[in-house]
Amino acid sequence: MTGAISLSGFEARFPSSGFDLSFHHLDLEPGGVTVVSGPSGSGKSTLGHAFAGLLPYMDAQIKGTLRVGDTTVSLNDRKAWRDIRGRLIRWIPQEPSGVFSPILTTLNQMLEGVKNPETHYERLDRLLKVMGLPERETLRSTYSFELSGGMLQRAAVISAFLPAPALVVADEPTAHLDPPGSLLLARIVTTLAANAGTAVLWITHDLRLAAAVADRVIFLSEGRIEKEGIPGPLLDPFGAKPNPMVQASKRLALPV
Repeated sequence: MTGAISLSGFEARFPSSGFDLSFHHLDLEPGGVTVVSGPSGSGKSTLGHAFAGLLPYMDAQIKGTLRVGDTTVSLNDRKAWRDIRGRLIRWIPQEPSGVFSPILTTLNQMLEGVKNPETHYERLDRLLKVMGLPERETLRSTYSFELSGGMLQRAAVISAFLPAPALVVADEPTAHLDPPGSLLLARIVTTLAANAGTAVLWITHDLRLAAAVADRVIFLSEGRIEKEGIPGPLLDPFGAKPNPMVQASKRLALPV
């Protein structure tokens, strides 16, 4: 565990669209799940891109710093981000088919950025079983186009958490899953985060799932925080009630 994660003095302006997003200060707690929700265009993905170091590659004017434990990086410093992205911070994309290359085997891509992958094999095998994915040796010769979108999404989750990073940014991680699959993924993500002390920034439109998995919710509107707090009191005005199945699952021990 590397300590608290803090975003300070953050501004992102997109001259082409006129959109801007800004925060004076935002902390993420190790082992906790912070859900970012809000309508389309409110800035959810932009905030995720800031924490994942992706904004320097977009048409954005950026200010601010991110501190991860003892490491501080300027949000617009591409070179500094190359040193921590994949090591301290990992990303679960909304569209995993866009990041899994069709010319490389699935297992090789899942292990990208993982130091000494052999030392993680036992845990990897447990996660594959829990997630209902093929065994490791099968994935060693399987390509992304041979797997469904839901299977690729679960593979992306495993890849993100496998090296126990300081932060995982999850962009709509249940987008390709049915309700039972969403519940299972929520259960595993919250367990992995708590066990490894990994902070999770979970971006979602699904307020019911947000109410179920979050330790804290940030509701954005037009690039600003409209509401922030613990999920129950914050989300009830929008008609969201915690799903008892997910809430119960967060209290269960998983072999991960």
